[in-house]
Amino acid sequence: MFMKISQKIIDYAIWYYLKYYPSPKKLAQKLKQKFWPDSVKWQKYGWIIDDEINFIIKEKLKNIIQEEEVIKSKVRSYKNKWKSKLYIKQKLFQRQENKELIEKFLEESFKTWELDLIKLEYKKIIKKIQDKFDWYELKQKIIERLIRKWFKYDDILKVIDI
Repeated sequence: MFMKISQKIIDYAIWYYLKYYPSPKKLAQKLKQKFWPDSVKWQKYGWIIDDEINFIIKEKLKNIIQEEEVIKSKVRSYKNKWKSKLYIKQKLFQRQENKELIEKFLEESFKTWELDLIKLEYKKIIKKIQDKFDWYELKQKIIERLIRKWFKYDDILKVIDI
């Protein structure tokens, strides 16, 4: 199926992807925003419909879009900033990345790492507040702080009970 799409629209799609590395869904939203029939630019460059947007993403950008590599890179980046698995998952879902790829890369990346991260955060919190509370209150405060950092309750209990 041959589609007549303005080269300016294709160039814009390539430029936008290489500048911001959005998910394919986000890229489609941006193209709709810019070149949909009720937009400002459609009179100058033409307008596109959903089928044409899908064609641009799947055919014209197929060698450029590296969705897996972008997700891996984002996971590594957040992990290097000591972010929890749930936090990273939430951020990637907000970017509208592929859910299956997110789950796959998070599982690969976080086999034992998250418990080590919880231990590290636990030690930091203990140093700050251990003199201020009795054991029961201290335990509650530690759990509250770790949950606010997006750690799972079950994992927190594993670390505290060690």
